[in-house]
Amino acid sequence: MKRTRVTADRKGTALLMVLVAMVVLALLSSASMMSAFQEARSSRAAQIQQRALTVAEYGLNLQLANWTSQRSGLALGAIDSSTVGVALGDTAVVRIQRLTNVDYQVVSIGRAGVGNGLLEAQRQVSLLVKMSAPTIRPGGIVTSYGDVDIQGSPDVTGRNTTPPGWTGCGAGGGDTVAVSYKPGTSISVQKPATQAVGGTRADPRAGDPRTYDTFGSDSWASLVARANVRVTGNISPTPSGSSSTCNMYSSNWGEPSRGGNAVVGCQGYMPIIYSPGDLDLQNGRGQGILIVDGRLRLRGNFQFVGLILVRDEFEAEGTTDVWGAIMSRNTDGSVTRVRGNAFLAYSRCAVDKALGGLGSPVRLRERAWANGY
Repeated sequence: MKRTRVTADRKGTALLMVLVAMVVLALLSSASMMSAFQEARSSRAAQIQQRALTVAEYGLNLQLANWTSQRSGLALGAIDSSTVGVALGDTAVVRIQRLTNVDYQVVSIGRAGVGNGLLEAQRQVSLLVKMSAPTIRPGGIVTSYGDVDIQGSPDVTGRNTTPPGWTGCGAGGGDTVAVSYKPGTSISVQKPATQAVGGTRADPRAGDPRTYDTFGSDSWASLVARANVRVTGNISPTPSGSSSTCNMYSSNWGEPSRGGNAVVGCQGYMPIIYSPGDLDLQNGRGQGILIVDGRLRLRGNFQFVGLILVRDEFEAEGTTDVWGAIMSRNTDGSVTRVRGNAFLAYSRCAVDKALGGLGSPVRLRERAWANGY
């Protein structure tokens, strides 16, 4: 007997397989799209992060290139903050903190894509810099190439003295002599015990003309070229400003005073003042570096804190007060004279702060730069 084979119909199987294949393809396609989307987002995120880093570095380098002399007046630990706008809303906030008399930390926070929601990024870089300034080492409160004559009741002291009310000077520097002079020249001190505290010294450096016009990497000419203020004739400099601002003009030489009547906004202003000829100062006050291409006469109630460089004769009388150092080359064969009740006190702090205003930031060679985050 012949057996008949019965085969069941499989209707819909092909459709099911097609649907399964479509689902698999859809999943693969979705996974591929998600992967591409994630890669695109990662790429855009990396791009915005790199842009933020570039903005941070730009802000840091810009502040180094435009370093201001006012930062030499910052107290230890104080911070100078500024905001740098770049482009497309990107900004860098730069904070400069004074660590020591010559060391600073510069921190720059760059922000990119600001206002674009998830595309915002922030990066921080930091840098340690050391100030490089001209090298001037006065031999005493007065360094003279020519003859010296001290008469009357002046007080000329080589003791390292901090200007009244000044802080952040430390104890460095040490004492020196009252007068350093060229060997072989004449020096006359009426009352050596009281008029020349620290004594006098014949110093070969005082007899070297280069001492008066070569200052490390700087020179008389380069300092003159960098002068903030140029004056002629007679003037009575007076600081002008507020607790946070300082008005820059030729009769404002900064604020050496500390106290209730001081113009606080000008206390960090240490200008280079240059006179192309003789200068006679009777009243007023100032600070910084005073360069006189001629004769300088101080009298009356004039006060100055910093470094004084004179080509020809130097004379102080009356109740003049000077903290810092004075270098008189006397190229015309004239005499350095101190009379009356003048007060001249050596101050390493005053000299350093005056020179600090000329400094430029130099990156430390080892581990100077760091990427914060």
